[in-house]
Amino acid sequence: MTKDIKIKLKFSTYSKEDLMQMEPGPLRALLHERTHHRIEVPLYPVLLEAESRKISSFGDQAQLVFDVWRERGFPEDAPDIQWVKQYLDIAKKIRAGEKVHWEEPISTPFASEEMEVVNKLIYERRSCREWIDKEIPDEMIEKILDAGRAAPNGCNLNLVRFIVIKDPAEANMVWSDISTENAVIIVICYDERSRQVVGQDRSVPQNAGFDAAAAADHMLLMAHALGLGGVWLTCTKDTAKSFKEQYGLPDYIEVALHIAIGWPAIGTKKSLRMPLEDMMIRRNT
Repeated sequence: MTKDIKIKLKFSTYSKEDLMQMEPGPLRALLHERTHHRIEVPLYPVLLEAESRKISSFGDQAQLVFDVWRERGFPEDAPDIQWVKQYLDIAKKIRAGEKVHWEEPISTPFASEEMEVVNKLIYERRSCREWIDKEIPDEMIEKILDAGRAAPNGCNLNLVRFIVIKDPAEANMVWSDISTENAVIIVICYDERSRQVVGQDRSVPQNAGFDAAAAADHMLLMAHALGLGGVWLTCTKDTAKSFKEQYGLPDYIEVALHIAIGWPAIGTKKSLRMPLEDMMIRRNT
């Protein structure tokens, strides 16, 4: 029975009673993390074993968190919760000693014409710092945000958050060393509660910045694919704090970085990198 199980992490232990009182955001993050660490990570070695075996505790902590999620009446139709439920179904079979039939395809090399698109996207993307006065359709912004949502994130915590700023007066609250006139600003933040509940703020504090950076890169690539120009803009702790206060963000939302996107006013020269051999510290041969 999951009701007697406790969620034991490096820095915290949660009972079912604790979970019943937890805010929905942190509870959701904990559900993602327990599914990742207690089902997803240990699952693949089990699947590769020749014979199925019963593992009585497999996924039980993730099951407890989900049981609380359901008991509290939170929605189950979102993609992230569907992902959890798929893994919970697999874990249930392993706890019962049943054979898991795995049908997920293995990645295959791209065809040559597909690689042309990949190369065009990666090697032709460049930073744009001047934009014309032309509105970006909402559906384009939606595609860019969705690309950020699809980016890798540590333990699938889903802690990245976005603020879209179109109003020039609001955009002035965002520090920038270049003009952002005629650009849409996307501020990339993260929910501090999501990483605190699983202890990532102490064990891997850098992960939140990595997650935000991965989202920014995905969004800039999508902007490039849509014919828009974009640029990555960082901020200091002081400027991030200032924006957070001016914009009225809650204490648990932290600002990581921002990007500017718009219709390019002029073609730009792509910055080039030093030769790969000069960037290599060591290469095993």
